[in-house]
Formats: sequence, structure tokens, C-alpha cells
Amino acid sequence: MTTDSYNSGTAIGNPGLTSFATWLSRLFMVPPALLLTLIAFRYITNPAQAASPTGVLLTTPEALTDTRVVGAIALTVAFAIASCVVSLRRLRMGHVMVIALMTLILGVRFFGFAEDGTTLAMGDQKVKTIGEGVFLVLNAIGFFLQTYLYSPPARMQH
Repeated sequence: MTTDSYNSGTAIGNPGLTSFATWLSRLFMVPPALLLTLIAFRYITNPAQAASPTGVLLTTPEALTDTRVVGAIALTVAFAIASCVVSLRRLRMGHVMVIALMTLILGVRFFGFAEDGTTLAMGDQKVKTIGEGVFLVLNAIGFFLQTYLYSPPARMQH
């Protein structure tokens, strides 16, 4: 049995509020995991169609296989996030993964805007960018909730 208050579920304040915040926190991680799963299956099952809306042409069998691997990577990340959703001990780590993923995606997207001349008005760039920003903000809130609702033993002793 662990003495860590976070791991044992001991929280500061109202238990009902803590329970609500935990479920809200989990809810914030589900959409990115589902979206990554959908993207993964799209790239694994039909890579040519998945890549074509943005003008990418996959003209060799190797290109198809390599694009399927991108789907496998997305599925792996979705699995990692989903495994954190079901565990109270890993909720914070799930938020960290989503925050890191969305921060890196947005950083690369903005780099692409500057380097390639892409704009928010092109294709569905605005929708993608807004969605990534929303996932980032919601998971930052979830991380904050999980960090400050569960107090480590050192803080509780003061």
C-alpha cells in the first residue's frame, strides 16, 4: 500500500469536486486519443486517400508502406494517451503527453507557415490549428486540476 496521497486518491478539499475534476480531466484526454485513432486507421487502411487532400501523392509501394507507419505511430500515441485515461495514477502523465504533442504539432505547423508560406486560410489549416490549440488548453487545465487537487505528502505536513 502506498503512502503517496496522489496515488492513494487522497485529495485536498471537497471529494465531490475532486471526483468531478478527475472525470473532467479524463474527458479532456478522450478527444485527442479518438482523433489520433481515426487518423491512424485512415493512414493504415488507405494511405493514398488519407494523404491526398493536401496534395501529397504516394506513387510507390514504399511510399504507401511508409505512410502506413505514420498511422502506426499515431495509433501508438493514441494508445499511450488512452492508457492514461483509465488510470488515476497516470492522469497527469496523459496530460503531459497531450500538452507535449499539441505544443510540438503547433510549433511545427507555425514553422511550416513561416517556411512554406502556408496560411490559416489555406485548406483546413484554421480548423486544425484551432483544434490543436483547444486540446492544448483543455489538457493544461486538466494537468493543473490533477496537480493542485492532489497534494503530495510534503505539502500536507506543513
